[in-house]
Amino acid sequence: MGKLSQGINGPFSGSVGPVVGTTWMGIPVIRSKPSRRKRAFSAGELAQQIKFKQMSHFLSPVMSLLNETFKPLAVRMTGFNKAYPYNVKNAFTGQYPDLKIDYSMILLGRGDLPNVASPAAVLSSPGNLDFSWTDNSGKGKARETDKAFVAAYSQEMNHWKYKLSAADRSNGRCSLDITHLKGKSLHGWLGFISADGKEVTDSIYTGIVHL
Repeated sequence: MGKLSQGINGPFSGSVGPVVGTTWMGIPVIRSKPSRRKRAFSAGELAQQIKFKQMSHFLSPVMSLLNETFKPLAVRMTGFNKAYPYNVKNAFTGQYPDLKIDYSMILLGRGDLPNVASPAAVLSSPGNLDFSWTDNSGKGKARETDKAFVAAYSQEMNHWKYKLSAADRSNGRCSLDITHLKGKSLHGWLGFISADGKEVTDSIYTGIVHL
């Protein structure tokens, strides 16, 4: 892939002969046109296609969240583009063609900021999911002002609810409005971002809450 930096005619888009002009992260680039495939896809390639499709469908609704919670690890890419391949690689179970997302292995945030102890999520009322944890401010880089992010997913509805800056680490609890999430069960996640946004914890899967 070549990079155009105000070449003889400047950046271009579209195809010209054997090359295609486009942009990547705001940078004008050129690449060769893809060649036509002459052989059938292998089982491994088909499995990867299934993973890509399922994970894209699953994570796209929380793109804004992932852009924040993976931002410290993302170099010349979005947080979502950092989160997506990690989860494709690590969060599937089963064998082709019966591949399914393992929600317990999904990471909605990743980093080396210490996470909390004793995380939990319970349904306190029909419209609220209550998250709780043991404050461990002062452990390593953990600070009282670290901000909690929480998320819930309804597999039956294929619908998400999430919240950034839901509470401080020192609060020990927060609630997520799940009024519009219906179905048999919800999957929950909890994590923290430093107040300056430069440090993130690995998210914690808080398990399944049955409605």
